[in-house]
Amino acid sequence: MIRNQSGIFVLYSFLLLSMNVFSQDPNFHIYLCFGQSNMEGQGTIETQDRTVDPRFQVMEAVACSNLGRTKGSWYTAVPPLTRCYSGLSPADYFGRTMVENLPDSIKVGIINVSVAGCKIELFQKNAYQTYVSSITESWLKNIINEYTGNPYAYLIDLAKQAQKDGIIKGILLHQGESNTGDSQWPAKVKSIYDDLMVDLNLNPTKVPLLAGEVVHADQGGVCASMNSIIAKLPQSVSNSYVISSSKCTDAADNLHFNSAGYREIGRRYGVKMLSLMGIEAAEPENPEEPENPTDTEAVYLEPECAASIGENWDIIADTDASDGSYIMVKAGIQSLAEAAGSEGSVELSFSVETAGNFNIYARLNCPSADDDSYWIKMDDGAFVMVNGLATSAWQWMNLNNYDLTAGAHTLTITYREDGAKLDKICISNYTDSPQGMGNDAENACSSTNGTDRIESSDGYALGQIYPNPISDKANISFEIPGNTYVSLKVYNLLGVEIAELAGKEFAKGKHTIKFDAKNLSSGVYFYTIKADKFSASKKMILQGN
Repeated sequence: MIRNQSGIFVLYSFLLLSMNVFSQDPNFHIYLCFGQSNMEGQGTIETQDRTVDPRFQVMEAVACSNLGRTKGSWYTAVPPLTRCYSGLSPADYFGRTMVENLPDSIKVGIINVSVAGCKIELFQKNAYQTYVSSITESWLKNIINEYTGNPYAYLIDLAKQAQKDGIIKGILLHQGESNTGDSQWPAKVKSIYDDLMVDLNLNPTKVPLLAGEVVHADQGGVCASMNSIIAKLPQSVSNSYVISSSKCTDAADNLHFNSAGYREIGRRYGVKMLSLMGIEAAEPENPEEPENPTDTEAVYLEPECAASIGENWDIIADTDASDGSYIMVKAGIQSLAEAAGSEGSVELSFSVETAGNFNIYARLNCPSADDDSYWIKMDDGAFVMVNGLATSAWQWMNLNNYDLTAGAHTLTITYREDGAKLDKICISNYTDSPQGMGNDAENACSSTNGTDRIESSDGYALGQIYPNPISDKANISFEIPGNTYVSLKVYNLLGVEIAELAGKEFAKGKHTIKFDAKNLSSGVYFYTIKADKFSASKKMILQGN
């Protein structure tokens, strides 16, 4: 009798222990996300996107040392929410919309396994192997390999782990660009949805599928014709709903949404899900588009005029390029896994007057998905991979954004794929991308023909130091349209101030400052002028000391 009681006690203890290990919280609502690049997230992550309610969680799908996250763990859903270097996606503002409108006792978690450029076949259990074997693009294979070659199975494994923590309430899909014109797309999606229901033991009447339209025709979407096929999805999947992309603003490629577009379509996913739960979503308190800063600032730079250009870049003359030339990664050079060393780096020094969040725009020409990526970093930060920049011609694209302090900084760009062409950089705290060639660059390549050239902007101007290169003494000219305080300083490549040449009020007109460089070591330096809201920097080369 005592032995039986001991056995019952052991069994009871085991059950209690099992309940502690497998503690499913019915108030933790989980949503699975999959698709291609728009669901993966291509939007610039801006300051407003970094503040997140901790009730909104993400299960990290891949280990990301740059984010301090490990695979399979839950974190507050600060973007990126897909892979280590992805951008803003619909999942971001879906989750925010949900927690803003659900009771405080409810948490929302998302798992996002999406692959840029893929067809829907990649997620079909019985078709993915044939599809993967047909892929020739190395960049696409690399993304698929991050999910061990089978993104569907990878999603299932994460979802089963998540089911120990909460309840799967819905599935979010954004895909179709790579299947444009495929009338079988709804049936293919149905096969994936049906497999998800079986493999995760879900009830299809209780787990809706929300599918978003691709960039709409009203934005000039290049795949907008696919929306008529997406609209037929509810005919194949009874518990599915199509999320309109009408008026969701897009990027310059007319293929991806921009940040504002991702926020809006993500909000629409959330509003639809809430309506299915019988909850009316409150209108957002603030307008979707953030106001541009009152004190706007933009710095334009020419990469071919950079202080340091690695030997694996070529400078190419082109009348269609700003300043008549651009730089291009030499053929056969690849750096896919990590940023290149000094031989592949371009270092651009600049200064900003105001602290704040600055977008890094690049005027580039990347004609295919095999030559459309770079690594970039700001100052001593970590390199970030920027991918999916394919263009049809010269075009401004947003590479990243950084919170900058007022003062000197260094932007470093290294290649990732050969053939990528880079013409001009704009560092701006304005939300709109530049147009055309943009403004004059502050580091235009130096002229050594003996002229004292002055470039003007609204009556302000900074001339090229003469002579350049210099060995001892030189002259720097500037011009101002009225009496004002002028600061003129010299910096080294690390942004350290070396000398102050002027720091006082000057009268209207042209002035020349003598610069004695005899105590400086040979190398490349920058001199920067600031007068009212005008600022400009130019490069000088010191030889012989």
